[in-house]
Amino acid sequence: QVGPLGQAGRTIMENISVCVVQMSGEPLARLRPGPKNTIDDLIIAIARMARVENVPLLLSFENRVLHGSQTVEDARLYDGAILTAIRYPELFVAGAYDDGIVRLWSTETGRCDREYSSNRGAVLSVALAPNGLLMVTGCMDGTANLWSVTTGKHEQGFFGHKGPVCAVTCSPDGTLLATGSCDRVAQLWDMVTAESLRLLPGHRGTVCSVQFSPDGTLLATGSEDGTAKLWRVEWAAGGQGSVDSTAIIWDVNTGGCIYALKGHRGGVTSVQCSPDGALLVTASQDSMVKLWSTATGQCMQTFKGHSMGMKVRSASFSPAGTLVASGSDDGTIRLWSVVSGECKGCLKIDAPFGCRPAVKSVAFLRAHLLDEAA
Repeated sequence: QVGPLGQAGRTIMENISVCVVQMSGEPLARLRPGPKNTIDDLIIAIARMARVENVPLLLSFENRVLHGSQTVEDARLYDGAILTAIRYPELFVAGAYDDGIVRLWSTETGRCDREYSSNRGAVLSVALAPNGLLMVTGCMDGTANLWSVTTGKHEQGFFGHKGPVCAVTCSPDGTLLATGSCDRVAQLWDMVTAESLRLLPGHRGTVCSVQFSPDGTLLATGSEDGTAKLWRVEWAAGGQGSVDSTAIIWDVNTGGCIYALKGHRGGVTSVQCSPDGALLVTASQDSMVKLWSTATGQCMQTFKGHSMGMKVRSASFSPAGTLVASGSDDGTIRLWSVVSGECKGCLKIDAPFGCRPAVKSVAFLRAHLLDEAA
């Protein structure tokens, strides 16, 4: 319950009751706003009640970030509505595990704030939608699934693959989903209707990597057959992972190899460009993660810390490009400084080594886009 709010002597009229929860789902506050109170009014009240007045907060409702100037009426809040308070600029990492659970970790506290679970077998891949409030998972049973990050609710299923879904990615505008599978096919989907828009056949092995170009006009697919394919080619550069311990940077306009990035001693399982395109991060079966210059092809950093003999399945840049997250069969997610190469944190389930589920995929929650939305 809350009384006066500190904007121009306004008070909350007891019209509706709304519950505010943390990212973990734990209750934070209960408010009774009137239709003309603004979201900023609610944020001020929450900050005072939780004694976090110096911490910037965002509020989300039904997978959208609410603008501070919106009124309760404009935001279409109703009696019993549940809002999620997001501390900004807190950064989260989503990890897909082979026990069938996706865990959302706070990089600030090192705590697992939420778990997303279904009965669809191991989760092999995870990606965040551009707004940071929706998450897609690829599963062993051949389905992809859409989740609300803030509520944990299963929103949508994507059905059509004939094998496990090993790779998922969302288009920059959030309208399309791309998936790659052990059935050797990539697919494009409508994110809203879950309709399959196009099959992308042609690979002779598992499609283990899919990634849109920043402008959304190009989709790159990488396969265990040792090839990368580019669909609707209008972009300037692409990357490929392989099973022969090299990564390759290609000129997609000419089809020529620009650099072969050699240094790993095992198959390359994951490749991703930094937000500014200056760096490339690779993960490998040799238990290591490497950072490369896209301009020179030189190895800039080698991140060592995952248990030797355990494959590193995935590596991803943070939105600002200052951190790399890596997930391994040793059951840990490690956070690395791009500048110093230092391990900044290790996120792991509280269980003995050998009993922790393997991490199959990692992705950052794009907090900078939450800020833009607010």
